Amino acid sequence: MQKLFLSLFLFASLSSSVFGDCSWPNSTDTANHWWQNPSSIFTIYSLTTTNEQGQQEYPIHLGAPLVAVLNATNTGPVISQLQEDIALAEWDPNNCKWNTLPTFGLLNNLNGCTNGIACPIPQGNQVLKVTIDFSKFQAIIGLLKNDAPYQLQITLTNKATGDKIVVTAQARAEIH
Repeated sequence: MQKLFLSLFLFASLSSSVFGDCSWPNSTDTANHWWQNPSSIFTIYSLTTTNEQGQQEYPIHLGAPLVAVLNATNTGPVISQLQEDIALAEWDPNNCKWNTLPTFGLLNNLNGCTNGIACPIPQGNQVLKVTIDFSKFQAIIGLLKNDAPYQLQITLTNKATGDKIVVTAQARAEIH
């Protein structure tokens, strides 16, 4: 009987670590999770999300404009022209992985300076407010599940130098 109990205990322990709960990756059920790819010209120290009225917002709402507030330092040249590319991924709780969603180019080659980023971005430490407004992309938003984890990877390219700033954010998102 003890061997059976020990076997069941070990199976349960291994199952929970191998086949664990995958519903909310990186604690995104309660807080956003983000990171920046290494950059020699731009460092982001913190990222918070607010609504248009400046009130902190979590979960985020993709059906309305979202403001990402960044504490960042630009050690490169002043950035006057930005290309913005956004990749969107949905969490698959059955396979515990992110699946990139097709956006058919709608979120690529955007002019960052007219798409929510105040340009020019000067050198030095600053608080940047970046507005991300998916409401104009209802063809994409309308296909998303409500109250689910999503990942946004935003690539900003300085068109004058080719330098890239890549930040990835994972968050619980409401659509409606």
